[in-house]
Amino acid sequence: MNTFPQNGLGAMPSDTGAANDDSSAAMRRELARLREMLEQNSDWIWEVDAQGRYTYASRQCVALLGREPEEVLGRTPFDFMPPDEAERVGRIFGAIAAEQRPFTQLLNRNLRKDGSLVVLETSGVPLLGPDGALRGYRGIDRDVTQREAANERLRHLARHDDLTGLPNRMYLREHLAGQLATGQRPGVLCLDLDGFKPVNDRLGHAAGDRVLTEIGRRLAELAASHGLFAARPGGDEFVLIVPDGVAMSPEAVRAVIAAPIAVDAETVRIGASLGLASAQGPEDTVDALLARADRVLYDAKEAVRRAGVSDGG
Repeated sequence: MNTFPQNGLGAMPSDTGAANDDSSAAMRRELARLREMLEQNSDWIWEVDAQGRYTYASRQCVALLGREPEEVLGRTPFDFMPPDEAERVGRIFGAIAAEQRPFTQLLNRNLRKDGSLVVLETSGVPLLGPDGALRGYRGIDRDVTQREAANERLRHLARHDDLTGLPNRMYLREHLAGQLATGQRPGVLCLDLDGFKPVNDRLGHAAGDRVLTEIGRRLAELAASHGLFAARPGGDEFVLIVPDGVAMSPEAVRAVIAAPIAVDAETVRIGASLGLASAQGPEDTVDALLARADRVLYDAKEAVRRAGVSDGG
C-alpha cells in the first residue's frame, strides 16, 4: 500500500526541483529578514576569533564606536580601549577565555573615533569547534554610558556631604579603613569650629551654611596641596586624615580656618579646636582611632573653657 500522499491524478509529485527552489527562496527571505533585524538592533552584535580579532561586526558599531564595520574587522576589542582599561579588561577576558566560559555584563570603557569615551556592557558565549577547541566568541555590546554616569552621580551623593561636597562620614570611614588594612599608620585630625554657633544664630542658617561651605572649600584646598583627605562627618565638625609620613602643623590648619570670611555685608572669623591621634599598630581600628582623636579634641575644648573661666575669675 502506497503511504505517500498522491496528487489528484493518483501519481507522486514529480517536480521536486520546483519545491527545492521554493524552499531556497523561503530560506533566502528568512535570512534577509534576520539580517535586517540584526542591523536594526540597538545593540552591537559581533564575533571574534580565537585570537580575539573581530570577524563580524554589525553596523551598530558605527553608533557605539563611531567606526564602520570595516574599521573594526581584524582588530581586537582592546584596540579601542584606553591602555589601562585594555590591560584590566584583558586580564578578565583572558581568564574567561582560558576556561571557555560565557560571560555577561562586563563593563568596559572605550574610545570613540572622535576621542570621546563610551561605556559598553559586553556579554558573550564561546564558539567551539568539533574537537572542543575554542574558535572564538559571539556576543553583544550595549551602550550604558548614560546609565553608568547616573549611577556614578548616585554613588557620589551617597558618599559626599551635600553642602560642602566633602566626603561624608561613610566615605571617611571607608578611606580610613582602607589605610589601616594596608598597614599604614595615618593620623586623624578632628576639627570642631569655635564661634560658629553665635554666627549661625545671629545671621541665620543660610549665612551659617555659607560659612561651612567656605571652611570646607579651604580644607579641600589644603588637603589637595598636602596629600590629605578632608571630610565633613556632620554639623560643624571636620576631619583631616594625614597619611603616614606626611607632616601637617595644627597651627597651619587653624590659620586656614581663622582667615576672615565675608558673609553678606559682614566679615566673620571662626576658630577651631583640634584633636590629633595617630595609629599605633595593626590592632588599631577605625572606631578606636576616631574615638582617640575625639577625646583629644574634647580635652582641648575643655582646656579652653577652663582657661576662659579662670580669666573671668
